[in-house]
Amino acid sequence: MKRKITLLLIGLCVLLIPAALLSKQRITLTPDSTASEIVRMSPDQVDPSLLPVTPIEKIHTTGVPPKIDIETWRLEVFGEKVRNPISLSYDELLGMNMVEKKLLLICPSIFYDYAEWEGVLVSDILKQARVRKNYNRIYFKAADGFRTGLDRDEIKGKLLFLALRVNGEVLPEEHGFPVRLVAEDILGGAWVKWITSIEVN
Repeated sequence: MKRKITLLLIGLCVLLIPAALLSKQRITLTPDSTASEIVRMSPDQVDPSLLPVTPIEKIHTTGVPPKIDIETWRLEVFGEKVRNPISLSYDELLGMNMVEKKLLLICPSIFYDYAEWEGVLVSDILKQARVRKNYNRIYFKAADGFRTGLDRDEIKGKLLFLALRVNGEVLPEEHGFPVRLVAEDILGGAWVKWITSIEVN
């Protein structure tokens, strides 16, 4: 009797596995998906690859661009877990290896944008700054004073980079020039614009 129960449980588990896997599959968005539907979703729940790319002139804007002198602007990287604090100029960032990817930004219940972003991996910058592997949180600060942080577990396995270009063009001021954070599968509130510093603790 015990063996029959065990076999029955094994059989049920086998039947349940596909359903569990299916529940983790992303919802494929299509050109027919409405904005009102998409803004109620989380970017880690969907596959946006079939969506049309949002033209630069239609990418949504938030905040007022601060005045930035690109000749004196620097990206400062520091913090408790940073062994080699660095200060990078815009030209130095331009000279680093770049990644390029189409990613979906969702501002919950308000808007979404699907654009092709290009920039420098945050992980490459952290490596250059010799950040300790046991860091807990990364803070990104903007020239207008806005600051947000992301936990190490929150960004694990996700693509994070500082974008210098969007849709093949230099990042416009209203979209974060000189650099903004692009965070795959993370809601748009974390996509900090006009970044001046990265603090790692």
